[in-house]
Amino acid sequence: MPLFEVNASADTACISTAPVFAKVAVQLDGKSKSHDASWWALMEHNVGRLPGTRSSWAISAAWFAFLAGVASTALIPVPSHWGFFIAILIGLIFSSIWLPDHGDTVLPFCTIIILPIVVFKSVAMGGLWSYSILLFVFVVIPLADFIVGVDVGNQTREIQKELHTAFRFELLTLLVAPGILGCLCYAAWLANSGGLSLLEFGGLSIGTGIITGVVGIVAGHELCHKASRLERVLGRLLLCSATYGHFYVEHTLGHHKDVATDHDPATSRYGESFYEFLPRVVKGEFVNACLIEAARLRRNGLPWWHNEIPVYFLVSAGIALALASLTGPLAVPLFVVQSVVAVLLFESVNYLEHYGLERRELKPGQYEQVQPQHSWDTACRVTNHVMFKLERHADHHAHAGKRYQTLQAYDSSPQLPAGYATMILLAFFPPLWRMVMHPRLLAHRLQQVGQVFRHGPSPGASLPKLPSTPSCCWSERPEKAGERSCRTTPRRAAPRE
Repeated sequence: MPLFEVNASADTACISTAPVFAKVAVQLDGKSKSHDASWWALMEHNVGRLPGTRSSWAISAAWFAFLAGVASTALIPVPSHWGFFIAILIGLIFSSIWLPDHGDTVLPFCTIIILPIVVFKSVAMGGLWSYSILLFVFVVIPLADFIVGVDVGNQTREIQKELHTAFRFELLTLLVAPGILGCLCYAAWLANSGGLSLLEFGGLSIGTGIITGVVGIVAGHELCHKASRLERVLGRLLLCSATYGHFYVEHTLGHHKDVATDHDPATSRYGESFYEFLPRVVKGEFVNACLIEAARLRRNGLPWWHNEIPVYFLVSAGIALALASLTGPLAVPLFVVQSVVAVLLFESVNYLEHYGLERRELKPGQYEQVQPQHSWDTACRVTNHVMFKLERHADHHAHAGKRYQTLQAYDSSPQLPAGYATMILLAFFPPLWRMVMHPRLLAHRLQQVGQVFRHGPSPGASLPKLPSTPSCCWSERPEKAGERSCRTTPRRAAPRE
């Protein structure tokens, strides 16, 4: 199954760059996701919204005014008006609770500009305030997720197809690449300006890593799943800006095929703490990427110098050296530290996206099709806007070629109680993580009637297995001889261009 695939079936949609818009019953097309009592949220947006509802010009104007207000906070002088800056920015974020979002305007996703504003204003404040981005990400954002609430709205199949081709959404992700490079340049200039203490240099490096980890790698991940050569080139560049270019190879041809199996290093297992998962996933993704690339070279009869893995590290080194030549030698340690922070943050996201979820092994080496129950979803609106709807992860894994603006929320996918910022914070404290997640995971496993799990308890294994019925979102068809699909999980990955 080549990475560049213009057609996809139900069996190959989880690894193809071709978009698949699942056919559903007429009464379910565009239907909002049902309420989930486990959500930590005050509000639910788009409950009972009529299918096909679109944003009016007034809604777009309101979002534009909101973004203008956010951008204008960058003009507030600090440290003289630091308290005013913080109050205005937090007030604006919480005020977004009153802004409707029907999913057809790109403006809500432009809230990514908040992160660099906070990072560089914090460094300008100096001292311990240089680390205030940590308070923003792990205190303000979780509170915003709780207060602003969840978005349960879905789009009809026809609107999904229409939005998929809307260039405004693609343009935003394309602009992230020069934006991230600009942030790296500015951060490197600040580091070499001579006005920062070692403490402030650490705050700047961590803050820059949060920018590249939350915005850069997430946008790079989105771009790497697309068929356009420009998008995939910029996606790899964004990954290289965090020294994680090999993720492109392993994620698209390893993780998406092997997810929720023991072959996948990026699927965290029942009872595995984040600190046990982190070294396993970092090593496993690198090793898998090398194996995938080596298999490609053997298959195509190419010499060793066609291996792309070293190229990605050379690009990362080139970015660091270019920054150093433009701004000064401190750009190199800044680049290294921000890369470590970005990878740490992104792998913490990987940890929670599939924790304890497993696909049934139908026979040795062959697993059931990737379905909604194999990814944790969350409908929190604020973090979904900042992370290009990565939190609607079940649909992304089932239909990898769909653009972020068309991802849907399924009733059948297990639900995280809060957004990624909150859950990452819990993951850093394993007892809290297990206290929150294990009851939810066991309740979900109880619904998987007859399944014996490879890790942890199997509460539904002794229950009688019900006759299987076709899913409304994943139509079945026989596999052709020799065809690769998301069901088969060999130790060598699918071919790549």
